[in-house]
Amino acid sequence: MRAKIFKCDFSYFCAVAAPAAPPDRFRTLCDWGNWVFPFDDMFDDGYLRERPEDSQHVMESLMMPMLGQYDTGKNRLRIVQAHDTVVERMRASTSASLQKRFARAMQSYCDGVLLQVSDRFGQRLLSLEEIAAIRRNSAGCKPLYHLVEYAHGLQIPEEVFDSPVIQALEDLGMDMVAISNDILSYKKEQAEDVPHNMVAVCRLHGMSVQQAFDTVGKLLENRYQQWGEIEGSLPSWGVTADTYVRRYIDGIKSVVSANLNWR
Repeated sequence: MRAKIFKCDFSYFCAVAAPAAPPDRFRTLCDWGNWVFPFDDMFDDGYLRERPEDSQHVMESLMMPMLGQYDTGKNRLRIVQAHDTVVERMRASTSASLQKRFARAMQSYCDGVLLQVSDRFGQRLLSLEEIAAIRRNSAGCKPLYHLVEYAHGLQIPEEVFDSPVIQALEDLGMDMVAISNDILSYKKEQAEDVPHNMVAVCRLHGMSVQQAFDTVGKLLENRYQQWGEIEGSLPSWGVTADTYVRRYIDGIKSVVSANLNWR
C-alpha cells in the first residue's frame, strides 16, 4: 500500500489545487488525499465491494467525529481512525461553519459510495445522467473544495454557499472531475468489472466503444459550456467577501485542473 500511495503522488495534485497553502495546512490536505485512495478502494474492488451492511457501518464510523459523536470502541478500522487526525487538525484551526461544510461534503461522498455498493437500482439500467449524478458524489471531489478553502484560510460568509450559482459551479466542477476520471479509467475498471462508470453504462445501452466515448465526451463538453454561462452570473456579497469567493471559485478550477494534469 505504501508503494501504491507513493506512486499516486497525490501531493502533486494538492500543490496544483492549493498552491498558496502554508506547509502545515498543505500537509493536512496531502494526508487526506493519501487517505482517500486506499479508503475508496475498499468499496471499488476491495472486501467491502459487495457488503452493503458492513460498508454502512464503516461510513457511520467515519462520520461520527465530524458529527460531534465519538466511538471509543475497538472495532473502528485503523484507516477510519487515520481520518480522525485530519478532522482534529481542521477543528483546531477553522471555523465551525467550515467544519460543517466539510462534514456535509464527506456525508455526500459516503452516500454516493454506499449507493454504488448497495446497487439500489437493482437490475434497472441507469441513464447517463443518473450515473453522472451518482458519480458526482462518489468521486470524492467536494470535500477537496473545503480542504482547499481550509488550506488557503478563506473567510467566506455562510450565505455564499446558499447561492444557486455557487452550488451550480460546485456541481459542475465535480462533474468535470468524475466524467474525466470515468473516461480515463474505463479500461482498468472494465477489467476489474466495476460497473459504475459512465462509459460502461453507455456500452450497456448498446453503444460501440467509440460511440460511448463520444457520448461521454460530449457530456464533458456540455459541462464546460455551462460553466462559462453560469460563472458570468455570479452575484456580489461585498468587496471583501467577493475576494474570498473568487479565490474559492479559483480553487474549484484548480481541483479540476489538478485532476487533469496530475496523471
